[in-house]
Amino acid sequence: MDLADPADAGKLTAAVAALLAVVAFAPLVLVTGAGDTLGAYYAAGPFGLTAVGLLAIVAAVVFLSVGQPHTDALTMSGVGVVVALGTVLTAAAWLLTLDSTVLFGFPAEYAWIENHRWAVLAGAIVLTATSAVQARTAL
Repeated sequence: MDLADPADAGKLTAAVAALLAVVAFAPLVLVTGAGDTLGAYYAAGPFGLTAVGLLAIVAAVVFLSVGQPHTDALTMSGVGVVVALGTVLTAAAWLLTLDSTVLFGFPAEYAWIENHRWAVLAGAIVLTATSAVQARTAL
């Protein structure tokens, strides 16, 4: 993998975006028996955690299309940076508006959820950084 090639850098950035989507949607698979609390967790804030996961999926698709013959690498890199910035801003808005009663309302066996919000924000920041690096290679 040659990271000086925009397509290869795009594949790496797409992998980061896919990992962020997995992290964002992991509680849906791992948490059982806390339906109302889980629903409130995902609906918190102006956009919710679902928006972060969906934007990460969109970013993965955008960055995978960078090396395709029917797309312009520079344009898709720019679109990817905008989507990544939107993802980090949405994640920050969700984290800042997440009600503590929802966060600490999960059963004790799911105490790891208290750190999940920071993992989502860190993943969004890493996605934004890798998208900037990928766009730089496309220039």
